[in-house]
Amino acid sequence: MDTFLLNIRDNSEWLYSIIVEYKWFYYDLWSFVFLWIGGIFFALLSAFNTKNKWLKLLLILAIFAFIENSISMKTLKLFQSERLLGIFNDIATGMIGGYIIYWFLKWKYTKTRSKWLALFISSITVSFLWVGFYGYRYSIAFFNSPYINWWALTAWSASGMTMIFVFNYLKDKINYLWGVIITWGIYISLLFAVEYIAYHLISLREVTEGTTPLFFDIIHGSKIMHVYYTTAPLYFIGLFVLLRFLFKKSIDDSKDAASITNVH
Repeated sequence: MDTFLLNIRDNSEWLYSIIVEYKWFYYDLWSFVFLWIGGIFFALLSAFNTKNKWLKLLLILAIFAFIENSISMKTLKLFQSERLLGIFNDIATGMIGGYIIYWFLKWKYTKTRSKWLALFISSITVSFLWVGFYGYRYSIAFFNSPYINWWALTAWSASGMTMIFVFNYLKDKINYLWGVIITWGIYISLLFAVEYIAYHLISLREVTEGTTPLFFDIIHGSKIMHVYYTTAPLYFIGLFVLLRFLFKKSIDDSKDAASITNVH
C-alpha cells in the first residue's frame, strides 16, 4: 500500500508547488484542481436536479481532500494541524468553484455564453494536466519557469481554444465527424510548421532526457509526447463536448426547477 501511495505521490509532486502562502493560508497547484472539482461537480449535481446540492458538494470535496492529503504522505497522519489546514483550504477552494458555477447558471446570458465557458475550461484543463505531468524543460532559459512551464501552458491553452473554436464552427456547418477530421488536419499541418521553425530556425528545443524525433526531424520528445501531439485535438474536443452537454443540461434543469417553484 505504501509503495502504491508513493508512486502516486511522486507522479503528482508538481501539484504540491505552493504559489501563494501567508500564515495559515496558501494556494498550491492542487488548489486549481479543487476549484475545478467544485465547479464541475456543482454543475453535475445541478444537471440532475439533485437536492441538498451544497451539502453533497461539501461531502464530495471532503472525500477528495482526504485522498489528496493521504497520498501526499508515506503514512496517513491526517490529524496534524498543518494537514487539517490543508484539508480546509482544499474544501474552501472547491466551494468557491461551486459558487462560481452557481452564479453562472443564474446569469441571464448563461445560455448564450455557456459554450465559451466550456471552451475555456476544456482548453485550460487539458493543457494544465498535460504540461504539469510531462514537465517541460526548454533549451532557452526564458521559456522555463518553476511550478509549471508557463510557455507550454500558454501555447497549449491558446491552441486548445483555437481547435475547439474551429471544431464548434465546423460541426454546426457540416457535422461532428467532419468537424473533428478537418480540425485535426489543420492542427497537424500547423504543428509540423511550428515545430520545424522552433527546432531548426530558433533552436527552441525540449530537453527532457531520451527525446527522439517523431519523423522528418521534428516533434522531438518521448513516446508519450508523440502520442499526445498526434491526438491532442481529441482530448480538447472530447472534454468540450462533455462540458457543453453538462452545462446545457444544468441550465435546462435549473429553469425547469424554477418554473415548478413559480407554479407552486
